[in-house]
Amino acid sequence: MSDQYQNITWDNSNVYADFDDPRLNTDLENLEREILTFSSEAAKFEEAIGCPESEMTNWIEPARKLTRMSLDISENIQLISAYASFKTSVEADHKKAKEISSKTQRIWSDLAKAQTPLDLFILRSSDSFFNEFINDDRVAETKFMWVHSRKENDFLLSTREEVLATGLSVDGLHAWGKLYNEIAGNMAVEVDGEKMGLAQASSILRGPDRVARKNAWVGINNAWTTHQDSAAAVLNAINGWRNEINKTRSSKRELHYLDKACHQSRITRKTLSAMMDTAYDTRSVGQRALKGMAKKIGVDKLGPWDILAPCPAKGSDSAPISFPDAIELIAKAFDKFSPDMGEFARMMAEKRWIDSLPTPKRSPGAYCGGFGKLREPRVFMTYTGTMGNVLTLAHELGHAYHNWVMKDLPLTATRYSMTLAETASIFAETLVRDAILSECQTDEEKLNILWQDAESAGALLINIPARYEFEKMLVEERFKRNVPADDLKTLMNDAWAKWYEETLVEYDPMFWASKLHFSISSIGFYNYPYLFGYLFSLGIYAQKDKYGEKFPELYKNILRDTGTMTAEDLIKKHLDQDIESPDFWKDSISIVESSITKFEGLIR
Repeated sequence: MSDQYQNITWDNSNVYADFDDPRLNTDLENLEREILTFSSEAAKFEEAIGCPESEMTNWIEPARKLTRMSLDISENIQLISAYASFKTSVEADHKKAKEISSKTQRIWSDLAKAQTPLDLFILRSSDSFFNEFINDDRVAETKFMWVHSRKENDFLLSTREEVLATGLSVDGLHAWGKLYNEIAGNMAVEVDGEKMGLAQASSILRGPDRVARKNAWVGINNAWTTHQDSAAAVLNAINGWRNEINKTRSSKRELHYLDKACHQSRITRKTLSAMMDTAYDTRSVGQRALKGMAKKIGVDKLGPWDILAPCPAKGSDSAPISFPDAIELIAKAFDKFSPDMGEFARMMAEKRWIDSLPTPKRSPGAYCGGFGKLREPRVFMTYTGTMGNVLTLAHELGHAYHNWVMKDLPLTATRYSMTLAETASIFAETLVRDAILSECQTDEEKLNILWQDAESAGALLINIPARYEFEKMLVEERFKRNVPADDLKTLMNDAWAKWYEETLVEYDPMFWASKLHFSISSIGFYNYPYLFGYLFSLGIYAQKDKYGEKFPELYKNILRDTGTMTAEDLIKKHLDQDIESPDFWKDSISIVESSITKFEGLIR
């Protein structure tokens, strides 16, 4: 591998020197002692739940004190948990990191169980008590969180049941998600007789050689087929668990799985329906993108191994873009929008808060994480020098910038939903695409960039909705029975058929296994927020000419409010628009269609 890719690894030594750092064990021991103290005090709130209003004032100060203590403990757990998680991302079989990760997961569970009586007391308290409780600097940052959570009071279980559900989830629900990660992280994929990790094989799907892409796709599917029964068990267990919990919580009124997902995403069902219905009605836009890609590649229809292919236009097969050049390219694009955003991208590289060096035991995919207590973001991806890699890097740096502009806010006020998280990432991608496109001198150069737009349209207007369709069918089917691997393949094919229709030579029946998003235990319906963020960010981006030089500050203010507002309230406050209306989503898709029309015009 070229020297230009060396040392693109993150530096977390300011947190702990390594996994033998004595401070790490000391901090873990301190956490366990603090949770014992917290647990003893929080347990007293079980007797306070439902007490007469006249007695509730006696509990205000203890509730504030313990809420603040919980917030501080959470910051410290997250610091250690992230340190271990980042290590297993780059080295899936690192023994000590896995041990620490398991230990922090148990500590999280211990805290959640201990906190349950306190949480239920606050959630079930009267409005007058709650308003007095929250009017204190120590806990004021949690107001939106509590107000939003209190909307689901009808679905609360008894204190004992809530504690039991939380405790059982560690070795139940979340153990299945952990199993999936173990399988994926240690999977050996055979491609053309060579064995490699899943992340390395997945990177070939973005390469220029169509035969190599198909061989990698076949290799990945063969590898997952070997583990299909385990992967099916993971999906069935996670979704069976969620269905049972939702059913148990539905004693007063039904807790529908989409209501649960929307509450987590801080949107309404009406907003979700408006977006998905509009996407389906305009699916031809994404399909046109895929057809244009097929024409340029020189085939009648794309295969599933082609949907991430790089542009085959002249100049697209040039030397890989070095990582330093990618950072500067992104930073200059950010500069044009806001100089502080460009400086931020450079800082991320200079401080080595990015890890992108391909390694054998590396996790697939890309993400932005961070150390909340330190207000330091981190970016993880596998960088091999393609333009697609550059845009992925821009995407993750967009997430990181989102966290950075909120770094002075109370930590609880920075916890935004996935729907709003994707706004900043896709906005950043769009900035980079537009900046590069504006400097293109030839049609070939323009096509290379518009190809990325087309690829995104195919992924976000077609693939993401197909994932949503699959998840809905899976949840519905899981109510009735355990769904075996062969039937999961059928459900996936049906979902792809609804959205891709005739644009592919075949569908990807193993996608339910190979896409890790379906097996994330902490959140269901992980995928539609990407479509939301894509269209939502385009809707915001389209306002830049209207607001002119005031727009960068407006954009930052939107990002800063994402932790304390629903998506509907956010866009109403800052742009005076209604996202429960199909019109908002139609306007966003029209921006995509305009780009696809330009793309089609350049295909020879």
